Amino acid sequence: MRSRCVSVVLILLTTCCSFALGESLLLNGPMPGHSTMKMAKIWIQTKEPADVVLKYRLSGKVDESYFESETYKTESIDANTATVMLDKGLSAGNTYEYQVYINGKLETPIFPEDFEEEGEAIPLTFQTKPRWRFVPDGDVRHSVFDFRIGAASCNYVNEEGHDREGGSPYGGEHEIYKAVYEKNPDLMLWLGDNVYYRENDFEDRSGMMHRWTHDRNHPWFLPLMTRSQHYATWDDHDYGPNDIGSSYWLKDTALEVFTKFWANPSAGLPELPGLFTFFNWGDVNFYLMDNRTYLSIPSSDPEAFGNEKSMLGKEQVDWLIDHLAWAQSQMSHDGKSYPARFNVICVGNQVLSDSDSDFGYRSFTKEWQYLIDRIVHEGIDGVIFLSGDVHFGEVSKLTYLGKGKPGEPGKAGIKGEEYVMYDITTSSLTAGSWAGSDVNHARYDIFDEEDIDRVGHRNFATLDFKGPLDDRRMEIRYWNSKGELVNQKKDAPEGTVTDASILYAKDLVSPKNK
Repeated sequence: MRSRCVSVVLILLTTCCSFALGESLLLNGPMPGHSTMKMAKIWIQTKEPADVVLKYRLSGKVDESYFESETYKTESIDANTATVMLDKGLSAGNTYEYQVYINGKLETPIFPEDFEEEGEAIPLTFQTKPRWRFVPDGDVRHSVFDFRIGAASCNYVNEEGHDREGGSPYGGEHEIYKAVYEKNPDLMLWLGDNVYYRENDFEDRSGMMHRWTHDRNHPWFLPLMTRSQHYATWDDHDYGPNDIGSSYWLKDTALEVFTKFWANPSAGLPELPGLFTFFNWGDVNFYLMDNRTYLSIPSSDPEAFGNEKSMLGKEQVDWLIDHLAWAQSQMSHDGKSYPARFNVICVGNQVLSDSDSDFGYRSFTKEWQYLIDRIVHEGIDGVIFLSGDVHFGEVSKLTYLGKGKPGEPGKAGIKGEEYVMYDITTSSLTAGSWAGSDVNHARYDIFDEEDIDRVGHRNFATLDFKGPLDDRRMEIRYWNSKGELVNQKKDAPEGTVTDASILYAKDLVSPKNK
């Protein structure tokens, strides 16, 4: 009897000690999302329903007191996720350090194994958007600034019992998360297939929630989550079953779940549902497009009955063009107007490649031509498409010769003038990769190696926006899973990109605006 009582006492003591010490309730995150000059969003996930508060202040201001967010309650119905809004005391162009409190207890994420800082606390910071519109001459605080974005697609995290049966695991080389982290992008763009729903996942909401929760919990993913401001659009695998489009019976649920796990600026419009949204950073406008909600799958044939095949849908294309045209109308070239030297349009599928892929945008002939004709006719500068999906990386280029007949497909623009736009494809991050199709007449070779014109292994990209306003450029870099530069210039210092990897804003100005 005495032995049994001692055992009960020991159990109670152990339980009390565990409660006193407080096991961490932080499951995933924190992850900064969209920010403006006066507001920032931070995504977080707890292990169980809890109260979440963030405290923040200007980085390095150790003598200043912290601002404090409202209390956010995570709930099991939403997989215990929350997007915390910070909107007190923020000002443009600053970096802030912050702390996470869950149920009143300070939570400190730790660097995992194989990081140089292993076992140390991960510094938690976020940025507010810098300002440089309509500022006084010589005010260097608001001059045009250099920054870097990271881009990736096709992220597969293995899970026993949920993966494909037989053979090697489909996901691999997850050390690439560390490589992305080390490139230190200011913004991180996720271009679709950011997780891979399995048949265990896409038939109900709880399965979708499980997939995001599981994949976010990869230990090497944690530092990357905390480092940059993250934005995302989707493709088929983080939307629903393989290759499905508008017919997906749970597409409203898929949209709801996606927005629970990302802190984007918005999702669609009240009159036009979807995932698409917009944000601006410096002299670059970013458009995140929705290639699934309105998609007619390639194997269907609505055209036989007088209906056009759709990827984005005409209404979404019109929204994009209308916003591009508005932004263009606000811009001048004196350095004091709306920042839009580049327009980066993110789409899950390739846009300019003319390969034989059924899901490349060119396979949707009429809608694709309408989009390109509208861009040319409106005289939009600096058009760069950014895409994923195909499990290899490449750059495509379109040179459009104006025909002076707007309204006739393929004949927009000033007669005899050339309009240039590019499509940068990066895929895959951790999913299986391959060498890619030999067929793409639009392929633009940025590699000095004679036998390489595309990236046939796991990769991610960074885009650096650099230089003074009158000579602004974008530098494309492809990196392998070890963080090694793929488009390295021959006989040049390490880290130097090939000449073809540098795109100048002045070369992407529409003839209408020259």
